[in-house]
Parts: sequence; C-alpha cells; structure tokens
Amino acid sequence: MKHVAIALTLMLSATPALSDCPAPEAMKEAAQAWLSGGTLPDPGVTSADDAACAYTAYRQALSDALGAPVGVKVGFTSPAAQQAFGVPGPVAGALFAPMLLPDSAEISLTGSRMPLYEADLIVTVGDSAIMQATTRAEAAAALSDLRPFIELPDVALEQGLKPDGLSMRAYGVMPWRGAMGAPLAMSDLPDPVADLAALTVDLKVDGETVGSATGDSLLGHPLDVVLWLVQQGGFDLAPGSVISLGSLGKLYPAQPGHRIAADYEVGGRTMSVSLTLVP
Repeated sequence: MKHVAIALTLMLSATPALSDCPAPEAMKEAAQAWLSGGTLPDPGVTSADDAACAYTAYRQALSDALGAPVGVKVGFTSPAAQQAFGVPGPVAGALFAPMLLPDSAEISLTGSRMPLYEADLIVTVGDSAIMQATTRAEAAAALSDLRPFIELPDVALEQGLKPDGLSMRAYGVMPWRGAMGAPLAMSDLPDPVADLAALTVDLKVDGETVGSATGDSLLGHPLDVVLWLVQQGGFDLAPGSVISLGSLGKLYPAQPGHRIAADYEVGGRTMSVSLTLVP
C-alpha cells in the first residue's frame, strides 16, 4: 500500500495545473522506500527537465541518510547497456561512500531487488581544472588515478515498470554497491589518452571468463565519459571525488555464492579487483 501511495503522490504532483516536477515530499518517500529495500514507483515525469528536478529532491534525501556524495556514477555509456535497457544515452547520479567497498569484499545481496554485476572503471579527480576540460588530454591531466571497479547496480523499479531515460535520470541511474581495487596513478601511464583507449578487461565468475571489453566501449573513449559529465553540469567534481565511467561490456544477474573478478591491462600495467556475493 505504501508503494501505491507514493505512486499516487507522484502522479498527482505531476499534473499540468501544478508542475510536471514531482513534489519533493514524494521523491523523499521514494528514497526512503529504496533505502529500506523497497522498490521505486514511476516518477511520472515527461521531460528531461522534470526528471532532473525530481532527482534533485531524491538525491537530497539520499544525502540526508548516507552523507554527502563522494562522486558520480555515469551509466549507459556502452551500447550493450543502452540496448539492454532501452535507454538512448548516458545518465548520471551521485555515488555515496556506503556504495563503495574495498577489493575482495563480501557483499550481501540482502535488500537488493534486481542486482546485476559489471566490469566498470573509476577515475579520481585530482584538479578542479577538470571543470574547464574540453579535450581528452585536459581531462587526463586533471585526473589523479584510475581504479578497477566491479559495480553492482540494482534496477529497483516496481514490478512491471521498464527503465527508460527519464526514470533512470529521476532516480540517478540507481547505483547500489561495488568493489574498488588499488589505484593506478595517471602519471604511471606512458600516454594516458592512448592507454585508456586501449584498456582491456577480462571479467570472470568463479575463475571462468564470462566477458571481455576494451576502453573504447565507454562512449568511444573513457575520457569522453568525463567530458560528457563536465558538459552536463550539475555535479561538483572537486579534487578527491570519483567518477564511475560505466559498463565495460555486458551486465549479468548477480546471485549469491559466486566470486566475481576483473583483470585489467592498461599502459603496460595490470589492475585487478574481486568480490564475493553472499546471501
């Protein structure tokens, strides 16, 4: 019944007589439902501006519970992810500290709704000049390091609702959990722009390869994801904040009892990260 009430509030708040942006109270209720392991109702938005307005209230409610954001997740940056969910282009949302776990973490799927796993890549902002970057070289120069990352997004929409660009934007692309490996300094790469384009990753489950990808699967180049985010605005990319760049390859259903690992090669260096899924 609570989900029905939230959905009704969202629909009523989206009537043309008032505004197409859902009421902040409705988005706060949706965030509280998500935090308690519930699903998210249709936000009832019909434009990108309304979805962005809805997300402002939703993100604030998450910040009240989880602390200030520590970075940004950019989703749907690969053709595989876009095709899987019918989302036409990238979507971004805040990352919070409880979502980012260390290498080799055991991650419980308790409280998840439709958890998936994917090989991802995280970069760390090293210089506020990132906000003025317009080229790949400028973006690379403003980043301090990169980290291997296995992300566990959770598509938490109510049963029967299909994700689309507007709902994913209203709910900030729905990051949930993930494990980060040790950082590799950008200065350790001989040619960061070329090396990131040629990056490779091998994703494994219980030691068996299930997928592989290269850096150009991320909007054509990992640094183009950073430039896209800068151009969008709306996020504070202060030094120390992290950016998750999206799916390197396909997404897979997450089930307990498996060890997920990802091995990367970039600029003649190797990186790795793993996690174990438990009930």
